[in-house]
Amino acid sequence: MSNDGKDGLMVISDFDYTLSRYYDKKGDVCWTTHQLFVYCTQTVYPELSEKLTVMKDKYIPIEYCPVMSDEEKSPYMVEWWRKSHDEICKAGFTYHVIEDFVKNSKIEFRDGGREFIERLDKDFHIPLVVFSAGIGNIIDIFLKQQLLYYPKNIHVISNMMEFDENHVCTSFSEPLIHTFCKNSSVIKGERQFFHKLCNRHNVLLLGDSLGDLHMDVGVEQEGVVLKVGFLNFDETNLLPKYMQGYDIVVVNDQSMDVPDYILDLIAK
Repeated sequence: MSNDGKDGLMVISDFDYTLSRYYDKKGDVCWTTHQLFVYCTQTVYPELSEKLTVMKDKYIPIEYCPVMSDEEKSPYMVEWWRKSHDEICKAGFTYHVIEDFVKNSKIEFRDGGREFIERLDKDFHIPLVVFSAGIGNIIDIFLKQQLLYYPKNIHVISNMMEFDENHVCTSFSEPLIHTFCKNSSVIKGERQFFHKLCNRHNVLLLGDSLGDLHMDVGVEQEGVVLKVGFLNFDETNLLPKYMQGYDIVVVNDQSMDVPDYILDLIAK
C-alpha cells in the first residue's frame, strides 16, 4: 500500500461509532444517526421516541449477539429498520426541523475525525466513501455543520430520507441498508461511481461492527485491503470475532490516531 501511495488508495468507512464517537468526553454514550430521532423527539413527539426506544431495546441484543450468524440476524434487522423508517415518516418532519435536530444532537466526531476528513480532502485528495446503515441525510447535514463546507472527496452510500415539495420526509430510499447487508446487493446503483475509482486498488476500511467487514465489495480490481475495526464495548465477548475479521482492532479508543498513522505511512 505504501508503494502505491495516496494515488492508489481510497478510504471506505462506516459513520456511526466509526467516524463518530461512541463515548463523549464525560463517558456518556453518544448517538447514532437513527438515535437522533429517539432523543430529539422526547419532548416534541414523545410517542415516536417511546416506539423507537422499545424497538432499540428489542433488537440491539440481536444485532450484537456473539453466537448468531449474520444470516440469522438479517431478518430481524430488516424488520427493525423498516419499522423505524415507517414511524419516522409518519411524524412528517421537515428538512429544517431535522437540521435543528442535528445541530442539537449528541453526534460527535472522534478526536481527530474532522482533521482526518479534511486531510483526505485537501491534503491528499483521497476519496472517502461513507458506507452507512444509518441515515445519509443526517450524515450530510452533520458534515456541513461541523466542517462548514462539504468535502468534494466524500461519497455517501446510505439510507436516504426522501422529501416532498413541502420539504416533508415521506419515504426512505431503496434498497434498504442495514448492518448486515453492506454488500453487493445494495450497491448495484454505485457501479459507475466505483468504476471512476478503478485505478485506486487499495482500500483502508474502517468499521465498528462485524457487518462492516465487506464494505469493499464494490471496488474494481481490488489490491490490498487493510481493515481497521473499532471495538467500543463488550470486549470480552466480541474481541475474538473482531480479531478474526479485522487486521487491526482498536479497543475503547475514541480517536482517529490509528487511521491517521496508517494514512501518513501510505500517503507520505
